[in-house]
Amino acid sequence: MTRITATAAQAAALLLTLLCSSWAADAARPMQKDVEIRILAIGDSITEGVVPSKNIKHPYTIQLKQHLRKLRPNARITIKNQGIGGGGIFAVGFQKQTTIPPVAQRAIQQAKSNGKPYNYVVVMLGINDLLRMGKSAKEIKGGLQQIYGWALDAGSTVVAVPPLESPGFVSKGDYKEGERRKLVAMVRGIAAGVNRKRPGSPKMVVLDLQATVMDFYSMDASERSRWLDDGLHLTEFGYDVLGRAIARAIDRNLAEKR
Repeated sequence: MTRITATAAQAAALLLTLLCSSWAADAARPMQKDVEIRILAIGDSITEGVVPSKNIKHPYTIQLKQHLRKLRPNARITIKNQGIGGGGIFAVGFQKQTTIPPVAQRAIQQAKSNGKPYNYVVVMLGINDLLRMGKSAKEIKGGLQQIYGWALDAGSTVVAVPPLESPGFVSKGDYKEGERRKLVAMVRGIAAGVNRKRPGSPKMVVLDLQATVMDFYSMDASERSRWLDDGLHLTEFGYDVLGRAIARAIDRNLAEKR
């Protein structure tokens, strides 16, 4: 009886040890996978979050961080907003007298050299080049590819958000709107090529919201005013929707990597 009791006790102790180890591993797993999410937001005044009618800035990165925290409660999330009002691939910013590519390159390479490259680089760029500079989609494509390349080479995943429709500045039939649509298709093509060439490596995610909720030309004036402040920049509501959409795209990408 003593031998049987001792053996049973040893078995129970071993089972308890295994269970505790399993529980500890399960509890630690999310923390190991979601330790830190570092995000760089590259863009123009829409990345800055400009709301002209109120003379305020309400960037989408506010909701991006808040919503991503809900989706990834165990993660430490840091976001650097590098929005430059008026800037573009060719367009020089209004207050910061620079185009955006050198700013993007510096931010990406500095983070990499510091040993903390960005996990995600969100690029929302091109509308100033289309509207202000009159550049073609093909011309803008080259600059975007360069920024995407810097991010991918640094080990980041790119979230590409093509320029939004601007019904307050150009009609749906305007050639500039046609160039914007061409640019959207080109960005999708770039992403498809990147994802084919880099299996298992950082990939590109394209978030074209105008294929879903932000189809501004299809909205009546009342609905459009809920989303757009001046026909180009978003309202606070619009920026919040954009931020949550990017957060969900990043969350899906993280899930796919597992």
